[in-house]
Amino acid sequence: MSKTKPTIYLFYGDDEYALQGAANMLKAKVAQSGSVDMNVTTLDGSTTTLEKLTSITHVMPFLAERRAVILVNPLALSKGSGQRKKFLSALETIPPSTACMLKVERDLKPSHWLLKWAREQGGRVFVKAYPLPKGHNMTRWIQDKARESGGEFSRQGAARLAVLVNENPRMAAKEIEKLLAYANYERPVTAEDVDALTPDVRPGDVFAMVDAIGYRNSEKATRMLHRLLAESHPLQLYGMIIRQFRLLIQVREELDKNPRANYQDIAKKMGSHPYPIKKIIPQTRFFTLKSLEKIYHQLLETDEDIKTGKIEPTLAMDILIAELTG
Repeated sequence: MSKTKPTIYLFYGDDEYALQGAANMLKAKVAQSGSVDMNVTTLDGSTTTLEKLTSITHVMPFLAERRAVILVNPLALSKGSGQRKKFLSALETIPPSTACMLKVERDLKPSHWLLKWAREQGGRVFVKAYPLPKGHNMTRWIQDKARESGGEFSRQGAARLAVLVNENPRMAAKEIEKLLAYANYERPVTAEDVDALTPDVRPGDVFAMVDAIGYRNSEKATRMLHRLLAESHPLQLYGMIIRQFRLLIQVREELDKNPRANYQDIAKKMGSHPYPIKKIIPQTRFFTLKSLEKIYHQLLETDEDIKTGKIEPTLAMDILIAELTG
């Protein structure tokens, strides 16, 4: 006896790329047994009605085992308790000849009413979460994706790509193919390959600019500065730079006391999140505590000049970076 297939597929999460992949897989399954054009319908909950959803999901498949209905933004059809009941009632009447995918492009808490309802439906509803891969999970995701394409990434290369694409799977997928072709699928893609070919898409990353200052890379620091200025008010950005050097001073002090201290211990002592401290530690080797204190006082003086109108903010920061990287 064959296992009964689910009628409702509830896919949710903030990984838009994975959700689209799940929708494409559902379409592909329909294509194996019949025409995609005749048996796949996509609806948007923000523009359709419950009446149309019911009508479409009750249409019999054309020369195929089942038809697919993909409902994007399904929660838009369930605003208010009364509408919610009607929405769930409509879902419960969908026949087994239709595979209905509910595509929710955001995370749902376990206590969410839609998940509670899904758990009560048994095997009739299949539920899968698609959270954005973060940190080590994103690095692993890139390596797995490369292997699926017949290539390989070093761990350092995958970690670097994850940072530069701001942990965006869709952008990462495009870069993976480009980088594998660059390596001719014959060797692992390295961090150096990624830096050479992949643009930094992080929105306003002050870390990258301070990294460049630490490496005395005037050109990159200036380029990052003007990119940041395009996204942030000069005084807001300047405040971020001051904060960054204040953290550098604190971390440098801790490392001077205990050179073997790790970023987690330092973060705990400072009452800070471990992530920025982990990013800052490599930068500290370019500065002594005395030089950091001198830079910090210079930053405060320039901040005062900007606020009192003695100097134009962008010019002030250009001059500052030239001095710090000289």
